[in-house]
Order: sequence, then C-alpha cells, then structure tokens
Amino acid sequence: MNDSTALARLVVERLIANGVHDVVLSPGSRSAPIALALAAAARSNAVRLHVRIDERSAAFLALGIAKASGAPVAVVCTSGSAVANLAPAIVEATYAGVPLIAITADRPPELRNVGANQTIDQVGFFGQQVRSSVDLLAPSHRSRPGATERKIVDRLVLDAIGSDLDGPAPVQLNIGFREPLVPDATDVRFEAPEPSVAVSVKDSKRIREPINYIVGDLGLAEVPARGVVVVGDVADPDVSVQAIELAVACGWPIISEPSGNALAGPTAVPAASVFLAEDRFRAGHQPALVLTVGRFGLSRPIVRLVGGAEVHVAVHVGGRDRPDPLRSAVMVLGGVPRPPETDPLIPLAAHDAQWLRDWIMASDAAQARLDEVLDAPMLTGLAVTKVCWDGATADDAVFVAASRSVRNLEAVMTVRQFAPMVLGNRGTSGIDGLVSTAWGIALARDQQQRTGRTIAILGDLAFLHDHNGLLAPKSEPRPRLTIVVADNNGGGIFSTLEQGAPEFATDFEQIFGTPHNQDLAAIAAATGHHTVVVTAVAELAEELDQPVDGVKIIIARTAGRLDEQKQWQSVLKVT
Repeated sequence: MNDSTALARLVVERLIANGVHDVVLSPGSRSAPIALALAAAARSNAVRLHVRIDERSAAFLALGIAKASGAPVAVVCTSGSAVANLAPAIVEATYAGVPLIAITADRPPELRNVGANQTIDQVGFFGQQVRSSVDLLAPSHRSRPGATERKIVDRLVLDAIGSDLDGPAPVQLNIGFREPLVPDATDVRFEAPEPSVAVSVKDSKRIREPINYIVGDLGLAEVPARGVVVVGDVADPDVSVQAIELAVACGWPIISEPSGNALAGPTAVPAASVFLAEDRFRAGHQPALVLTVGRFGLSRPIVRLVGGAEVHVAVHVGGRDRPDPLRSAVMVLGGVPRPPETDPLIPLAAHDAQWLRDWIMASDAAQARLDEVLDAPMLTGLAVTKVCWDGATADDAVFVAASRSVRNLEAVMTVRQFAPMVLGNRGTSGIDGLVSTAWGIALARDQQQRTGRTIAILGDLAFLHDHNGLLAPKSEPRPRLTIVVADNNGGGIFSTLEQGAPEFATDFEQIFGTPHNQDLAAIAAATGHHTVVVTAVAELAEELDQPVDGVKIIIARTAGRLDEQKQWQSVLKVT
C-alpha cells in the first residue's frame, strides 16, 4: 500500500472512531486518497458522504449539519484556492461555536514554495480562526502511519468538540499527499470500522450559581425587581429554558432574538425591537439589572436598552468572542444563573407588578400595530416572514437569513406554547452560504427522524449568493426543505438605515440597492427543484400549507423596496 493511501485510510478510520458521521467532499486531484477512502466507508454505511462541486457551499453544508446535529462534521477539499473557499464557513463556525473539521489536501514539502501547480501556503492558512491546525505529512517510503498519526487525528477531533469550558470550534487538518494518489492494484479493499456512538457537543456542566449569589458578588443588597433578560443567539435549547425559568422566577420581562428560542413563558415580550424604538418608553424603563445570554445585538433599540441599564451581567454560552459589544458587562458568567434561593442576606425583591405590566402592554400595542399594518393584502418581506412563522408548526425548524429577514422575524414572532426551533448563522451574520446551511440543517433533522420540515426564509441577494448550494447530486437524498425567498430585487435593509436618507439617493441604487433584475424562479427551476412563484399573502400561505416531500422553492415576489420601507415606518410610527 502506498504512503498516501495508508495515511488517508488512517484519517478516515479515526474520524469515524471519534464520532464523525457526516463528511462533505468537493472533488479534486490531490485529495483523491482521502476521497477514495471516504467513498469506501460510505459504501459500508460507516459514514454519510455528501459531495458538492463548490467548496464554499460544501463548507456551509457541513456547518449546517453540525449546527443541527451537535456532532463534529468534516469538509474535505483539494489544494490551492479550494482551501480559501472554506474560509467564510470557518469564520462563521469560529464565532458561532460549531465543530467543523476542515481537511485540506496539500502537496508534500518538496513541492511547496517552488511554483508547483495548484499550490499555495496552506499550513496554518486559517490562522486564529481555528482552535487547532495540524500539518500531517504522508510518511517517508517504507514506513507506515502509526500511533502518532492516530493520536494527532484523535486530538484534533476532540479539539473541535471542545470541553465543558470552551465549547466547540473549527479545526484544520492539512495533509501533504505524495504521488501516487490512488491505491496500488494489489491493495486490499478498505474496510471502514463500525461507526461509533454519535459525539454530542451539548454542554450541561456549566457552573450555575443562584442569581442572588451573583448580585451579592456585585455588592447589591437584593435581586432588583426591575430587571430584564435578553437572550441572543443560543445553540443549546436547555440554556433557553434556563433563561425563561430565571425571568419567570424574578418577575422580569424576557426578550428573545429569533435564534435565542426563549420567547416563552408569562413574562415574554414579543416585538421588543419595535416598542423599544420609542425613546419615551425606553427612557422610562431602564432596568436596574439586565442579564444578556449569548451573542446579542440584532437590533439597535435593544442594544440601547442594555447600554442604559444600571448593571449589565453577560452569559457566554459558546463561540469565540466575549458577548459584550458595548463593553458594559461588569461580569461574564459561564452559565445562566439559577432562580434565587432563600437567603436572608441577599433576598429577592418583591415583584414589581407594574414594571412587568408596562412591558407586556407595550408589547401588546406593538403587536397590534403590526397586525394592522400586515392586514393589507400587499406582499412584503415583513408579510412573507409573518406567514412563514404562522405556518410553521412545533415540529418544524425555521432557518432565517441575516440582514432584513432576521429582523423581520424578530418583529413578527409571537409567544407560542410549542414553537418551532429557529436557527441562523449569527456568528458573523453573513450573507454567504445560507442555502447550503439550510440544506445541512434539513439533512441533519431528517437523519434524526424529526417529523417536521425545515423552512428557510431568505432574501433575494442571500439566495443568489449561494444558489450553488442547490446543486446536489441526484444520487443523494433530498431533505424536507422549503426555501422561501422574499424577492424585492435588491438589498432591502439599506432603505431603513442611514444610507437610505434622501441625501444619498443619487448613489443609493448602484451601491446599496443593487437591483439584480434576475428571474429567481428560472434560476431555481434550472437546478431541478420544484419551484413556484407567489405574489399574494394568501398564495404563500396556501403553498406553505402543502405537504413537502423533498426540496421546494417558493419565490415570493414582493412589493417594491419603497413600499416595504413605508410599511416599516408605519410599524415604528415614523412620519
């Protein structure tokens, strides 16, 4: 057996042994040894192999599978610029805390830095964006990879999974393969080991002190009655439940961004980004203590609320950065505090019924204003999101794009006893790879035998940015995935930001609005997926109500961006 084949088989064996059940592969020559080993492993059902021609889409597909499954997932590519195309997904995995393993095939040392074809400096290519990076070389002739190489791969997978303290993160395994890159004619067939039990990265051992102990450490005499809990992006549903329980126990309103999945319980206040935009309410309801959980900051009004609190305590639940964009947190905890315990020294202040009532009344008024605005038959991005939320069941998952889409969802979400799980790429809130991420989430949920579907809410630019994600081989299974694209022919969010002001109108369309003038339905249908076009709220609701078997793409052609801007101004009471 030649050197490269032996090393590739060892790597695949150790991936499987350490709980890697899904691998995404992009084709290439230098990666042939590991591609052939993976194909053999897939034939024996030791691993699920997914193939994509676009490395960027491949990496985001792996990200989506890992995000939904909680298990490490590998993406394999060939040498050269292929490696650079993994970078956007690696960055998202870093800041969102996702166990992504980038396996990058490379030339051996003698072919590096000498102008060899399709060769770049790949060693440590991702720099600080990965937790660990290893350059593994095919052994010299007449030797075989052994215990050291096994330990290297094992350690790398464990680094991706993380510990109770640091959580999951991406890693890189760079492998220098020498020719020949395919097995010798006399090689025995590769027999992959039996897959191990799935490795979960769910963290359940974080230290959680009672909230009154926390405020005691801060020098407060009691747990204040006027507190607020803000939940940002949270991967673990248990953390969301803990945040809800704390808010209820303290009598505090709880605000949840969509992927916080904590808009539940008697103290939940939907549409907070809408009513907190009113300066008068926010000025009169500055909390004595605000507890933020996870990466937050989707809307400016909520950020301003946090900035105005007397005391800010943050909870870090995964990802790379300290979740404190205002640098205002006096303490960063590793877990959500438990409800207060009986303690004569640091008691819980009596609940302030008026405090909570004010927040609930403001929330009710904002929701009524939204309902009134959305009662019109005009199909806008806001209406598209509302129909998707209302049409999603508790068994479904909702994946929402960044930019305008997630802000629309933040506004229209309502308290539901049994709500769908909401996910998004909130690590860096990028526009890239969203079709592939949604596909990966849907695949993982199908593999888990979930009964619901995945509904992806995307804008037109997000869809165009990753329509390559629809190019899956016909031999691979199609997940239960419905992609809803709000098509307003350009970048809708910029109309609601500073650059949408009249003084920038001369250049707005060219550099911000960026109308694409493309037939998105034709583009979607060209990939072979069932595609429909809707132009009215009722049509969209009807299409979402139809049973789903495989991938369905709904292009919702919305009103113009100017009409959408006016609708938002009505919601926010802007004249």
